[in-house]
Amino acid sequence: MPPKALLPAKARPIRRLPDRLILAAAVFLPAAALAHGGEGLSAASAWSSWSLTPEISGPILVILTIYVRGAVRRHSVAQPVSAVRHTLFAGGMLALFLSLQSPVDPMGERLFLAHQIQHLLLRMIGPMLVVLSRPQGVLTAGLPEALRRSIIAPVMANGAVSGLYRRLTGPVAAFLLFLLSLYVWQVPAIHNSALRAPLIHWAMHLTMLAAGFLFFAMIFDRRDLPTAPPHFLRIALLFMVIVSNILLGAITVFKTTVLYTAYDIEGRLFGIAPLTDEAAGGFILWVPASMMAIVAIVIVVYGWNLTEEKRLRRGHGIAGPAPVTAGPDQVGRGQVSARNRLGLLLGLGALTIFGLIIGTGVFVVSLN
Repeated sequence: MPPKALLPAKARPIRRLPDRLILAAAVFLPAAALAHGGEGLSAASAWSSWSLTPEISGPILVILTIYVRGAVRRHSVAQPVSAVRHTLFAGGMLALFLSLQSPVDPMGERLFLAHQIQHLLLRMIGPMLVVLSRPQGVLTAGLPEALRRSIIAPVMANGAVSGLYRRLTGPVAAFLLFLLSLYVWQVPAIHNSALRAPLIHWAMHLTMLAAGFLFFAMIFDRRDLPTAPPHFLRIALLFMVIVSNILLGAITVFKTTVLYTAYDIEGRLFGIAPLTDEAAGGFILWVPASMMAIVAIVIVVYGWNLTEEKRLRRGHGIAGPAPVTAGPDQVGRGQVSARNRLGLLLGLGALTIFGLIIGTGVFVVSLN
């Protein structure tokens, strides 16, 4: 077999381009999100304040164009991309568009609640949907041939780039970056500074977006390799995300002093009292963000089940290679057993999450 470097361009499988293309594309999205434009915004005009800027809408449109071109080119292949994956990608890009270009963007400078909704779209929902769609093959197919060969392929083949990506998507690093992208920017002094300084605000959005893509690239990694993060570890990390959301959200909901005073410089929209606004924002941190992590756990459990079934069909399971004498009935029983184990894990996880939500709320209320 000839070396990869000697293969013609058309012979190189498109799917070999790593998931890093997702992160590389995402970096361009908030390129000009330097300010929200909340100055002078009134309650009457808030819902019609679409901040369509070419610096943000342009790259999103370019990425969508590349994706559509790639989808058309791959339509006739043996295993075309499913409509579900197309829908997931479109939904993820829509979430990113709404977070930066819809009325949520300028309202986020005048309401803590709106800002938390924006961060939920930018840090969790958008990256989660895009990564789930596995668009790297379609995006690669949609790129011009010259660009793929002269720029993209050399960059992705670079050992330093590959090594950096592996480190950043390692379970510990990805989790810490994801957690810090929430907690650091919620520190009142830092959060208030971000609202006053456009450059800091841009850094907030960029780090949240990048951390979201890195984290969910690790969580939804479909490779069945020894180097891939164990599914149980991914579930444990998502549980830790839920606990961190519950803790920060509950503290924000039940606090009795106004912490994010920068929203009062121009005045909070709709006459919402500062404490009410911040309590509502804390609820977004507490419940919707935790629910997204629960959805991610369900997806990981489902993927774990599929992986185990594939291993059982190959004669391998959780306990290692199956006995040579194992027949179809034994393999079938093993598949059912794997489903039962994962179903039990999911049920216990749901009960644990419910208990954590209630328990943390009671604990914080007791402190106040």
